Amino acid sequence: MTKINLCEACKRKEIHVVETSDDPDQPYKLCNHCHKRLVTYSLRPLEWYNLAVIHSPNKFLLHDDLYEEDGVACQPEENIDVSSKDKAPTLKNVQDDLESLLDFSITRWFLEDDVVKCLKKHPDLSILNSVRSRFYGTENYEVKSRMLEIIADVLGAIASEWIKELWINYDETYLYPLSRATASSLPAEEGLNHVFEKLRQVNEKELPIAAFTCLNRFRTIEILDWIESTCTSFNDNWGRLAAVCLPTWERMKSWLYKGRPFSLIALDTMANCVKGYGDYYVERFSPKVLGTNKDEIEKVLRDYYQQDGVPRVRMKVNFILENREEIFD
Repeated sequence: MTKINLCEACKRKEIHVVETSDDPDQPYKLCNHCHKRLVTYSLRPLEWYNLAVIHSPNKFLLHDDLYEEDGVACQPEENIDVSSKDKAPTLKNVQDDLESLLDFSITRWFLEDDVVKCLKKHPDLSILNSVRSRFYGTENYEVKSRMLEIIADVLGAIASEWIKELWINYDETYLYPLSRATASSLPAEEGLNHVFEKLRQVNEKELPIAAFTCLNRFRTIEILDWIESTCTSFNDNWGRLAAVCLPTWERMKSWLYKGRPFSLIALDTMANCVKGYGDYYVERFSPKVLGTNKDEIEKVLRDYYQQDGVPRVRMKVNFILENREEIFD
């Protein structure tokens, strides 16, 4: 008996169109009606959801300029009739079934805390087996990355052997999500050795953002040592990274005494400890400068300003002094 391949969107009718405009390597496979709705931004919520599970919601024809997170079209060019059976699943609908919950996780713009909590209610080994299977079963970058995010936020050390396997068979495409999963799964020294080795292959211009993205979850002073041996020019991301890696006042003083670029990185590190100065990826760790002799803060900073009296330094020094109670511990 011949197997009938069904439309990826409605999952009812046969495939008649292979649409490659978003991604030639992973085209949409659709019936005629769903294809028309796709290219006119008029998918029904469940059709959008089914496609997002396979292709992720980050593809152009599915992204958030065109659809809400529940699959409701924002800019449809055709009329859309939506019945109750055409609505996309909610977290409540899928939370008790692991495979349905993993599908749901792929359709989210971010791996939300509520989804993480629901995933943690399922057996670890079942999650690991399903995540591995999905990772190897697709070439979609976003879906693979989401599986590694689940390792990072849900499983941690349970996945250590698989994470080691991924480093052995390293694919540079997945350096960022693999590094985040590594921070949760492997001992810090082992994980950092893997990441440091691969960061040596990143060009100087891209290194600061790559370093922050790969290393911010490790939160260890060894990263501050690595910054000292690696950094050759100022970039905002060095201060972001240093702020979440347990900086001490002694380290900040030594960087100020070194002069640029480390003096500017020290100022940025301290400023990033103020809530609202940085971004979510820094603030979630509530960073502090540790082991501070608070009696010497103002003198050290004022002395540095005398050596480097440009406006940006003056503004940053004043900002740090105004917020010293929040920054220093």
